[in-house]
Amino acid sequence: MNKTFLVATMILVPAAAQAANTKICFEAEKPSSLQSPLKKVSGKAGKISGGGYLEIPWDGNLTKGKGQAGYRFTAKQAGTYTLWARTYWQNGCGNSISVSVNGSAPTTIGEDGTYNEWKWHEGLRVKLKAGVNTLVLKNRETGVQVDQFFLCTDADYQPTGTRKITQ
Repeated sequence: MNKTFLVATMILVPAAAQAANTKICFEAEKPSSLQSPLKKVSGKAGKISGGGYLEIPWDGNLTKGKGQAGYRFTAKQAGTYTLWARTYWQNGCGNSISVSVNGSAPTTIGEDGTYNEWKWHEGLRVKLKAGVNTLVLKNRETGVQVDQFFLCTDADYQPTGTRKITQ
């Protein structure tokens, strides 16, 4: 091998490795639109990012299916991303959310038995366009809290803790 090839390989590999997992993260409590009964809540510093979260208040599911939060976010590059939501389930009656990306049919995230702790839940693989995209959080079940949304192009990547906000 010649030196030019080796130098080019050493320079290009790190750049390619960085581009391999494009990450987008934004706060759930900062929607561009919000309909009741969903509401922004402040507090519990240290357990949540950004000093707050979005809540679908517990009411015995009287408002189930009512209200939503809309988000606008920017993808620097088009591609297929995995959507994650950092959530807190209070009990089995409130352990899922419904999301729609770029006008797609709503998809359920959650329905597991992890209660009383913040946890990342994997949603779905979504196609994003370069530029502005939309996400709509719908009221599927009450008694749910959402801290952050995270999207990445690496299907095997799993976020932990609170993530650095990119938007």
